[in-house]
Amino acid sequence: MLARFAFEGLYAVVLGLSLGAVELLKANWTLPEPEPPPQAVAEFIAVPPKPEGAELPEAAEGAGTAYTEAACEALSGDYRDACFHALALQRAERDPDGGLSACAALRDPDMAQECAADVAELHSAVDPERAKGMCQDIPRKKWHDQCFFGIAMAWSTKDFDFARETCEEAGMWRDFCRHDVNGEIAQVDPEAALAWCLREEGTFLQNKGCYHGLGKYLGRVDADKALTICLQVPDAQPLYPQNCFHGLGWALSESAPDAALRFCGERAGAWDDSCRLGVSANTKRFDPARSVEICGHVRDPDLRRKCLKFAER
Repeated sequence: MLARFAFEGLYAVVLGLSLGAVELLKANWTLPEPEPPPQAVAEFIAVPPKPEGAELPEAAEGAGTAYTEAACEALSGDYRDACFHALALQRAERDPDGGLSACAALRDPDMAQECAADVAELHSAVDPERAKGMCQDIPRKKWHDQCFFGIAMAWSTKDFDFARETCEEAGMWRDFCRHDVNGEIAQVDPEAALAWCLREEGTFLQNKGCYHGLGKYLGRVDADKALTICLQVPDAQPLYPQNCFHGLGWALSESAPDAALRFCGERAGAWDDSCRLGVSANTKRFDPARSVEICGHVRDPDLRRKCLKFAER
């Protein structure tokens, strides 16, 4: 924190540079009309997007290209913007104000705000509260909220409580954040992730999403453990275990759709159709025709209709 510096003169200089970087970035921002929150998919599950997250360029790790302002200015068009974005990420951890200055050089205000959110996410490893303050300075709701989403994801396996609390600041991405953060937690502590879902502190839709993230994220790293956890989900509300198995089917199909279908049929028991729906939903992303075909294997008429409704739209 700047306030920790002992010498008032140094504090004044650094504070001036910091405020200058932020104001320079804001100068290129416009305030759009407020964006409506995304509508939830009501028929079975709203599959939330997982932000890719900001990644440090190789130069930040001591290898690859060392980005400089002079080198970026020598480029033109999209190459120039890509260079400044990379420079911003390169600076993010140790020099967040320099990172914001690089973001301000981007010609597109929307890209500049996305860049600022990336800088905040990467800087959160050093000073999470300062990073949150950077999120607050981003005017467009999409990037303001995703900034908090990114910080929550960055902390998901380091501090469960902090990550979950940060999701509460993620605005339009709040429910998605809860889904993804608890899913990340499931990969390192499945029982803690299940216990959080069992508390049912959210709305019905949020609770469904919690169980879906549980099956999806844990299924990516340990199918057997994911199966064990999904079988522990109370079935008093059938949609809860359905969503867990849907997530598990989705996860398994990411690497091997045919093997995922065999897993659903041989090991998912009474929840085999829900598991198949997850396989179909993920398969739709790269093979829509195959997605529809998988729905034909769903035995329950109502679930088959829901499967086809999603696969054919």
